[in-house]
Amino acid sequence: MRFVDPDRYAALKATGKLPSPKGVALSIIRLLQRDDFRIADLVQLVQSDPAIAGRILYFANAAAFGRSRPMVSLPRAIVALGSFRVRDLVIGLSVMHSHRSGQCPAFDYDAFWGHSLATGIACQELAHFAQIPSEEIFTIGLLARVGELALAAIFPEEYSALLTEARERNIEIGGLEQERFSLDHRELAATMLQEWGLPDVLIQAAFHHENPDAAGFADGSRVLTLTHSLSFASALAHICMVDEESRWSLLPSLLARAARLGISGDTLNEMVDRTVKRWREWGSKLQVRTQDIPPFAEILAASPPLRRMGVGPDNENRRVRPPSLNVQLIGIHASDLNPLMQQIDSLGHQPVLVDDTPDGLKQALRRPAQIIIADMSMPGFKPADFCKTLRRTPLGKDGYILLLAAPEDEDRIPDVLTAGADDVLIKPVNLQALRVHLNTAGRMLMLREEIHRERLGVLRSTDEFASAQKRLLQDALTDTLTQLPNRRNGLDFLASEWRFTQTSGSPLACLMLDIDHFKRINDTYGHAAGDEILRQLAEILRGTSRSEDMVFRYGGEEFAAILTNANVRIATQIGERIRGIVEKTDFRWQDQSISVTLSVGVAVSTGTEEDSQDLIQAADNALYQAKQTGRNRVVAAR
Repeated sequence: MRFVDPDRYAALKATGKLPSPKGVALSIIRLLQRDDFRIADLVQLVQSDPAIAGRILYFANAAAFGRSRPMVSLPRAIVALGSFRVRDLVIGLSVMHSHRSGQCPAFDYDAFWGHSLATGIACQELAHFAQIPSEEIFTIGLLARVGELALAAIFPEEYSALLTEARERNIEIGGLEQERFSLDHRELAATMLQEWGLPDVLIQAAFHHENPDAAGFADGSRVLTLTHSLSFASALAHICMVDEESRWSLLPSLLARAARLGISGDTLNEMVDRTVKRWREWGSKLQVRTQDIPPFAEILAASPPLRRMGVGPDNENRRVRPPSLNVQLIGIHASDLNPLMQQIDSLGHQPVLVDDTPDGLKQALRRPAQIIIADMSMPGFKPADFCKTLRRTPLGKDGYILLLAAPEDEDRIPDVLTAGADDVLIKPVNLQALRVHLNTAGRMLMLREEIHRERLGVLRSTDEFASAQKRLLQDALTDTLTQLPNRRNGLDFLASEWRFTQTSGSPLACLMLDIDHFKRINDTYGHAAGDEILRQLAEILRGTSRSEDMVFRYGGEEFAAILTNANVRIATQIGERIRGIVEKTDFRWQDQSISVTLSVGVAVSTGTEEDSQDLIQAADNALYQAKQTGRNRVVAAR
């Protein structure tokens, strides 16, 4: 991760153009920089801005936060979220509110914030994958691309030219930014986020999310999962912002990112649909541009847009005879109808006549054929409206619409093509022209079906990869012998909960549990017996722990438990209950009974620790005291 040179950054700040938190957000940053700040002062600041106060309450009650009862008290909401999460939320919302427009002509400010909001909300849906509170990951999703906004603000004309060049050449902007400004949006964003006090793990994810594999993070690590989560959220936000044709081509990349997180099938569909729904709701609340998106299952099942498929020249159409197709005829003039039906039949297709009455048109919309030929000059018929309506139906969106036009109707042709017609044939119709158009239609439908089959194969392969990746991620975070979370997983959980404790004031406890005289068990019964004892103990720990806690194998015969919202009394009681159950359990190896006891060390966060490792060390010291004073007992650290 790179940061902007301090002197260069100071010069950029001196221009007064860098995006920055303002008003209440700036006051909150300054308040939380003090060691003696009080929650009451933070509540007072938030209350001074009704809009921010309302949004904080909204977040505290959001479904992603997991609260069953609505929270109406702002002080309670702030305590629940934690002071520093409130700060991060307010920073993100303040920057959005203060920089909705600017002077860079080629920078689409509305699209930027629409994408950023969708990224933040998608990140919230992924919070449990990244093992991070949803409010923290929302903020980094909202601000991950703030470096681009900053460059547009500082160098409006130069950055506008750069963006135009990147679009014309279809290249990434990072290299051009380094050439023009000797820095890029990623390092500028990282420097700004660091100045605002966001956690380092979030800044690293923002810096690397455009190319997570180049970051060099350890497989299965929390920071890599967070980076992949942000990468997926950004890709999903891009799909939310583009039109239908562009959306179709972006799906493979999104599916690949989802698979890296082990997300596929119905889980992915539901997650995307929830994200879009909440994006629309928040867009309305924050006055950020959004748009309607079909259900994700429909997007996946859709055929490729016709105009992007690129059919070959007409002479190629003559070489391959398409299969027999049903061709619906709507509103064809009586003098043209019989010759046209004979021509269609002679080309090996089946003409199907549809009544040009309102009922007949409804039938065509309900059950359209593969090819529809309609006459634009039919009385009372509005071809553009018909095409639009047909394209909105599940079957009609994949059909081929060929309109017949009289020479005097040529000025109406652009409108019907825009409305969804595939082609227009000028009357009078001759056999050769009809052959070319129907062959083109047949090849188009065949090509679409082939792509659709390939797409289903890709989806199946992606689902299989996602399942395999999910297993790999699970294996990376699970102890092979006991199937409990492993040490790295447990310590990541502890670090996250410890940070929350520092801001919320809620208690956090750690238990260290060690089997007494485990070497004697191995020496007496063998290592296979020792492994079986560890597995049986893991089952006891899994069954006696609370759902909100994490029990993991720390190493060897030592286990640890992280107890959220548990003071020393509760933690000691839980430790004593576990110790008592283990003492009374009849551990079995083959036909032999083995007596097992535990020593337990308890420590509770006091708020004075340098980091979460201090809590582990305190519990380990208490465990040592339990061993020294006779074993099979629980000792709490002072």
